Amino acid sequence: LQSQSSQIEAIASQLQSQNEAIASQSQSRLESQRKAIASQPKQISKPVPDTRILSSSGFDYSQLNRLLKSGNWKAADEETAKMMLAVAGKTQRGYLDDDDIKNFPCEDLRIIDGLWVKHSNGHFGFSVQKQIYINCGGKPNGSIPSDTIWERYCDEVGWRVNGIKTHWSNCTFSAAAPRGHLPTDEKWGYWGSWTVNRVFSRAQTCNL
Repeated sequence: LQSQSSQIEAIASQLQSQNEAIASQSQSRLESQRKAIASQPKQISKPVPDTRILSSSGFDYSQLNRLLKSGNWKAADEETAKMMLAVAGKTQRGYLDDDDIKNFPCEDLRIIDGLWVKHSNGHFGFSVQKQIYINCGGKPNGSIPSDTIWERYCDEVGWRVNGIKTHWSNCTFSAAAPRGHLPTDEKWGYWGSWTVNRVFSRAQTCNL
């Protein structure tokens, strides 16, 4: 019995030694791998630049895209006005007249409208406003609508509150605004039925 006990102790001691050796080897390999990884040069990921959005006439709508994508609706409304005046060549004058709107490039109008519609999930945009205008009884043919139709439209898009026309500074520049609330026209035209209907007429011509 004493001999068997000695044999068992010897085997146990041998197994313990083997386990310790295996553990030591594993620890050594892990440490070597850690050092190898740490010694490798770190790769710095570069931000992917936004794709530029250019019209064929060379106007860049990348900034408008970024503002709308980030939900900065107020700055996007101002950028829209800035771009429309630039496209029409009326930046210094500061507003668009009848001929400017009639001749406004369809491609640029589509880009502006498309960005608004895309980033608002169909909540904002000239094409959205045009449809609301038609639903209110308006006709996008360049004619000035009746006061009743115009007031109905302004009520629908939130441009009139309690019978009073809303000033640009009091507009709701958020996704919570009524459908069709943005973009506005006060920054690039005369805030009224004349300018809006001309734009809707141009939108109709451009198949928006």
